[in-house]
Amino acid sequence: MPLELPLAGVGSRTLAASLDHLLLLVLQTLWLTGALVVGSRLQLSGGWIFAAVTLGAFALQWGYFAAFEITLAGQTPGKLAVGLRVVSRHGGRTTPAAILIRNFLRTLDVLLGLPVMAIDRQARRLGDLVAGTLVVHHREEKGKGPQLGRHPDGWGAEEVAVVESFLRRAELLERETAQALAGQLLSWIQAKEPAFWAEAEPGSEPSEDRVLALRTVLEAGA
Repeated sequence: MPLELPLAGVGSRTLAASLDHLLLLVLQTLWLTGALVVGSRLQLSGGWIFAAVTLGAFALQWGYFAAFEITLAGQTPGKLAVGLRVVSRHGGRTTPAAILIRNFLRTLDVLLGLPVMAIDRQARRLGDLVAGTLVVHHREEKGKGPQLGRHPDGWGAEEVAVVESFLRRAELLERETAQALAGQLLSWIQAKEPAFWAEAEPGSEPSEDRVLALRTVLEAGA
């Protein structure tokens, strides 16, 4: 999936959330019905039934989004239907920890989400800001060739396209030329994007093959 991913706006995110909350309402209704039936058969007091219903509703509300986004690589049924995905701030696949953090703040985002998204240039809600995530439009790519899994924050579609084009043609260039160009790109990233470099650079000694090292840092794959 190339990194020129369009950011999801308030409208598409609201639509996806509405679909998810509709399904969540169905699940909570089933839980409420089941808790009442089981509680009645076990002759539990109203207090115990109320506690079970409340805890179950909270677990569904928080766990629904987190569980789906972890198991479906950043998507929920609503996001899947609308074509959205949660990704890291560099555009790659986000981590389970980040997903748990962004969903832990979902309750606050019920009140603050829309105002924060309206003023943030990347349409992020509070949970996204804290977890370092973005919500983007996801589309399956049919093109061939290297595609970046992540990139520095300062890169736009043009920079991504140039680097993908270089990696696509690297094997056709003279080795010295390809290695020199890849080395320049790596040096530029290290100097201009230190935060990204610190996160992306492998812990082991970098490969002498600078083209391979560039692919590794940018998670470039076919």
